[in-house]
Amino acid sequence: MFLNMLQMGMGSIGEYEEIIISVVLIVVDILLLKLGLIVTKAEYRTRFKWVGVSFLIQFGAIFFISSPILILGFAGALSDFSGPPFHLIIPVVLASVFLDLNLINVIHKIGLKRSFLVSLIILVPIIFAMSFLIQYLSSF
Repeated sequence: MFLNMLQMGMGSIGEYEEIIISVVLIVVDILLLKLGLIVTKAEYRTRFKWVGVSFLIQFGAIFFISSPILILGFAGALSDFSGPPFHLIIPVVLASVFLDLNLINVIHKIGLKRSFLVSLIILVPIIFAMSFLIQYLSSF
């Protein structure tokens, strides 16, 4: 895709709308993770380097959990929907929240209650970023 874009030139900005929105949501989510760590008074691995690494680990794990929906999109099973149906999203979101909660607790060592608060803060932007990214990737 990227090499094709370099050879043929960029299309209109509307073609890349999902990617732009996903990148903005990811940046906002990293800032919200940092804010959540400040609010919960985390003392371990709170510099931006560690917040970025922590977010990349969380995003990668959530992307791995969401990969069955992505595979369905590649196979064309989601072409008649405007996105993944709710009976697929709910188990993925629950598994993602559980994994995210534990990853935050392990990486930043802030305890389960405070990890739950941080997970709630970053949950909405990461869900929207993943849904936009999955929609964009499944359109190929």
